[in-house]
Amino acid sequence: MTQKRELFRVVIERVGLLARGAEVAPCEVLDLTGNGFQLSTKLTVAVGERLELEFFLSKGVPIQCIVEVTYAASPQVGAHITKISPEHQRCLAQFIEQLNVLNLTGF
Repeated sequence: MTQKRELFRVVIERVGLLARGAEVAPCEVLDLTGNGFQLSTKLTVAVGERLELEFFLSKGVPIQCIVEVTYAASPQVGAHITKISPEHQRCLAQFIEQLNVLNLTGF
């Protein structure tokens, strides 16, 4: 049974890095929610695997977290946040809220 998404996705295009121990690979963050991400990467991953993800939401706003792979069909990867600092979680939530306000007001 597939897990049902509780939050709407916010489409973004950000370049980032995925790390598995000493192995580091580039990735692209395709969309996000407050709980996870859809990524594109050449790194071969498996469902259940935990990886470090790092990218910038905007200039000077880094996000670093640990994610668990929930979907893997190369190059697409779905990942759920398992560990993130309160500050980075706050930045992520603010970013999503600001985009939603812009979308709702039509600006």
